[in-house]
Amino acid sequence: MNAPPADTARRRRRRLSLRTIRAIMRREFTDVRRDRRSLILTFLYPICMLVMYGYGIRYDVDNVPLTILDYDHSAESRDLTEHMLRSGYFQLVRWAQNERDLNRDLTTDASKAAVVIPRQFAAHVRAGEPVTVQAIIDGSDSNTATIAQGYLLAMMAGYSGTVVARQSGAAAAPLSASPIELKSRIWYNPELKSVNFIVPGIIAVIMMIVGAIMTAMSIVKEKERGTMEQILVSPIRPLEMMVGKIFPYVIIAFIDLVIIVCAGYLIFHVPIKGSLLQLTALSLLYLTSSLGIGVFVSTIADTMQSAMLAAIFISLLPSVLLSGFVFPIENMPVVIQLITYLFPGRYFVTAIRGVYLKGVGLSVLWPEALMLLCFSTAIVWLSASRFQEKLG
Repeated sequence: MNAPPADTARRRRRRLSLRTIRAIMRREFTDVRRDRRSLILTFLYPICMLVMYGYGIRYDVDNVPLTILDYDHSAESRDLTEHMLRSGYFQLVRWAQNERDLNRDLTTDASKAAVVIPRQFAAHVRAGEPVTVQAIIDGSDSNTATIAQGYLLAMMAGYSGTVVARQSGAAAAPLSASPIELKSRIWYNPELKSVNFIVPGIIAVIMMIVGAIMTAMSIVKEKERGTMEQILVSPIRPLEMMVGKIFPYVIIAFIDLVIIVCAGYLIFHVPIKGSLLQLTALSLLYLTSSLGIGVFVSTIADTMQSAMLAAIFISLLPSVLLSGFVFPIENMPVVIQLITYLFPGRYFVTAIRGVYLKGVGLSVLWPEALMLLCFSTAIVWLSASRFQEKLG
């Protein structure tokens, strides 16, 4: 029987062996299943992170601790304070007796804001004369201070309108007599719940952790065990080993995706307004990027500790700090804004929030999808090239 031509044999060697890949996948699944602690943490970690970020990171400001110093002690001053407290935005800490009490509350963080009602407040109100009420706000937390200031301004404007309407005998507030009336309407997140903004971003962090860190550590583990040399002398090709090693984590990452989506809906009642199919497609592109980063990390790290540090530096920190997940990219310095374009988290966070909150799809998010496709293709090609160069 004649031997096959040399070019046919070379073509056969160039083909990936599905049998070999399946064998590596079974071995990897067995390894993951044996490490039960890591497996449990892999599926519990998304829930823990969702709860911590969902409850811990809140841009909503409710029940602002408030101290009131009332020098007037009149019916009008009490009416003003009741108007502020009825809003639900403020929680009364105490009625201060003097400025020393007020300063102590602000210094010790017992209060975040204070209102000083001057003497003769009622007399000015009854006479229809302008009167100044002082608001002191703790600016150490700029976000809370800004929102609390807006609340106080709104409360004062509402009270002034009520007083003027009462004095003029009109049934409506004076705003109705104004030539311009502003009525605002909030789209996409009408209740302004920060959890609706946070939960989609958590998915980006979770998938980067599972895809990059676990993949990198799985491959580096082979180096520490000394089994990499056995693989090198075997007929297994480096690309076959890479595909077989990372595919189990594709499945694990998608299970984590389902967990975090379901938990976000059940715990925080965050629905998905867009298409689940398009969310899956965008997630697959992002997951491909994270897997490529994991393989790249495995080519530059030789120990589990160095792989963990490198993966955190390259993948986890940018997905949290430079993606717009927590901090708006528009508020960053221009240099940092340019750097964010180098990380896939920027595009995925924008895309997933568009699907979650706005219900838009690829017709709107195609620039983000295109950038994720380019990034995933580039990082997978670079990582595979380095991986084969290191092992081939």
